[in-house]
Amino acid sequence: MKTFLLLICLLPFSSFAGKFVPSSFTANYEESLVSVTGKTKKSFGKIDYKFPGHLRFEVTSPTSSLFVVNPQKTWLYQPAFVKGEMDQVTVQKSSNLPLIKFLDSVKDGVENSKLFKSTFVNNDLILTFDKTIQKEMGFVEVILHANKDAKEVKDIKGFENITLKHLNKNKTNIKLIDLKEEVSFPVGNFEFTPSSNTKVITN
Repeated sequence: MKTFLLLICLLPFSSFAGKFVPSSFTANYEESLVSVTGKTKKSFGKIDYKFPGHLRFEVTSPTSSLFVVNPQKTWLYQPAFVKGEMDQVTVQKSSNLPLIKFLDSVKDGVENSKLFKSTFVNNDLILTFDKTIQKEMGFVEVILHANKDAKEVKDIKGFENITLKHLNKNKTNIKLIDLKEEVSFPVGNFEFTPSSNTKVITN
């Protein structure tokens, strides 16, 4: 399941003089996946992030799922589609997860990155991935759209929305809602404990 990879849209955000991604943040999001045929599919959810390597990504609509990451493990939880069946969670080590490598790498800026090339074009900041990273993540570019010259944007809220270009030519548009920076998360926020009705798959 690649839904959680859309989180990379949350990376880029802020002046080059300070933190590019906050040490921690939480936000609701609206996501629109536009296929090459022009068909649009929307989803909604919430994301929590804490540096380094902590992520909680919850899809609330139209189909719920939960992806949780900490420096040791990842959990991908999917509730049963049919009543009476078991839920399912896939557990694996989080080492070298491309998404987390990218999030952590842009914490302090986008200059001199080994993972992508950054370019300013009017109101847009374009991050073009290295060929190897494109294959790992399934994306060619992340484009951040501002309502003024992108070079003048000073913090994460200065970008109105984000576009992800997929290798398969699809596009995903992301809008962050009610973003809060430098938040304190409750104990266990970046862990997952399955219920007795959950099938556990370990990779």
